[in-house]
Amino acid sequence: MRAVLAHIENGVPRVLVPAINRALAKGRTEVKREIRKEYLIKAKDIPVIVHQAHAGNIGGSISLSDHMLDLSKFVYKPKGVQRRGKKRILFAQVKRGGGGNIGPGFVAQVGSGYKGPFMRKGASRLPINKLLTISAPIMASQVAVGPNIVDAMAETLDKRLDHELERVLKTATHGGH
Repeated sequence: MRAVLAHIENGVPRVLVPAINRALAKGRTEVKREIRKEYLIKAKDIPVIVHQAHAGNIGGSISLSDHMLDLSKFVYKPKGVQRRGKKRILFAQVKRGGGGNIGPGFVAQVGSGYKGPFMRKGASRLPINKLLTISAPIMASQVAVGPNIVDAMAETLDKRLDHELERVLKTATHGGH
């Protein structure tokens, strides 16, 4: 590729950067899609960060925030705040086909406006702790998730490299038009 693009100013970055960025976008989509096949979470709640490639740094990356996710981002019932007289047992489900009751858990709304599952820290009313689950990197590292993402990104990169190479060569031979 370098030999073909040697006569074109910044030819290699002009081909690689858009191709890598398209592969990264595909990777972000696939991470969310593959995680959602195994876990009951909305795509918007999966904390994926994409660092795009640019002329100064041709490498790009995808990373997942490494913190435990709130149980409220997954399936839990009841959804509303329970009053003492009609209290129901908290049920939570993180993974497809899993889930169970959390006996001492309950749904509450705190002063900040956050509403979700909590559990008391001790025997007294307060303090209460927000219930947390698995982190996104752990979800993505599962055997059923990881390999599909890499394959999809590699396929996209191959296609985009061919496309971008054609595009750059065509603009160079036609004087930028």
